[in-house]
Amino acid sequence: MNHSLLRNRTFVFMMIGEAIQGAGIWTSIIANLQFMQSHVPSDLGKSLILMCGLFLGVLISPQAGVWADRYDKKKILLISGLVRCLAPIVMFAAIHYQSVAIMLLSVVIMQVAATVYMPTVQAALPSVVPASELLKANSLNFNVITMARIGGTAAAGILVSMMNLYTVYALSLVFYVILVMLITQLRIPNTADSAAARKQEKIRFTELFPLIRAEPSIFIGLINSGVITLFLGGFNLLVLKFSQIQHKPELMGWIYSLEGTSILIAGIFAKRVIGMRNLVTSSTLFMLLFALAFAGMSFSESSYAVLGSFVMFGCAVAFFFPMVSTLFQIKVPKEAQGRFFSFRGMLDRVMFQISLLATGACLDWFGISTFLLTLAILTISSGILTLFIAKRKSMDVRQPITVDTVAGGK
Repeated sequence: MNHSLLRNRTFVFMMIGEAIQGAGIWTSIIANLQFMQSHVPSDLGKSLILMCGLFLGVLISPQAGVWADRYDKKKILLISGLVRCLAPIVMFAAIHYQSVAIMLLSVVIMQVAATVYMPTVQAALPSVVPASELLKANSLNFNVITMARIGGTAAAGILVSMMNLYTVYALSLVFYVILVMLITQLRIPNTADSAAARKQEKIRFTELFPLIRAEPSIFIGLINSGVITLFLGGFNLLVLKFSQIQHKPELMGWIYSLEGTSILIAGIFAKRVIGMRNLVTSSTLFMLLFALAFAGMSFSESSYAVLGSFVMFGCAVAFFFPMVSTLFQIKVPKEAQGRFFSFRGMLDRVMFQISLLATGACLDWFGISTFLLTLAILTISSGILTLFIAKRKSMDVRQPITVDTVAGGK
């Protein structure tokens, strides 16, 4: 096994930071839901409050991308980390005054920090990791995010039942301070020829669109990942619906556990299986596996069919998203990656909100089986269409074989 990534101090610190901020987001969501339980009786009201942060994230994503491309990425991460520390501090005031309005301010602060932090990390990876290790780095990054989601939700569920909210948010603050300390140890080289010249230059977010039009492989990656996001946005609603249909509350825990575990296990083999294969055609072929998983989930009254389909879905996720991220990092120029990953984050947030509303409406109007079969048809259609385009235009994107020297490993 190649341990070069684990010897790269900057990469290791970035992954630890990803784990802290990911677990922190999920812990905050569950703690905020616990706070709202006694202050916001309406489920719609809870949803609207949580969506406020996402909506603001969509608005500032373009500017966040410009900052990541124009300024030192380490400083951007440091500032976003310091801003994130304000979120639990604001919640102390919200708990003291029993104020939903103050809690909403905390939600907004958390989302703003995440909107700036996440694309900056994605844009920084090619600068600290050799090009030949990008796929492995993205697979490991995705596994870290998955473990943070699983661990964060599990830990938060235990903490809110055993401790008061003051203590939960105090622990969050401690971990966010640790995150800031880790960021100070990062070594992220500037990718532009001259940082000073770049600051003088007027950088526009709209410069991305000609780039996307000129590079069809980027467009294919965005289309296919957008289709999968339609499912991910309503993931929690679907899991809840499966447990209701089968009258098994414990099914929710099994689904989350098996899906997360399958991502972690499959992610270990992603680099080895994909190797030097074409990232465009390989990622589009996995759309067929996604479609098969969605079709299997349509047998909603069978626990075995549902659980097996979620395992299949987790395996597909473990391969698909690292491949797409690597494709973007290879094809998007380094000086534009901050804006690009902010744009991608903005698309994800919009799709998540659309998906959340669409999933709820479709479950009420058509039922879960019809919804999932429709999604399977849409997914396989997207996969076949994009595969045809990729073959027709002879798209071939692969990891470089040569190992670059990067500053992050020093």
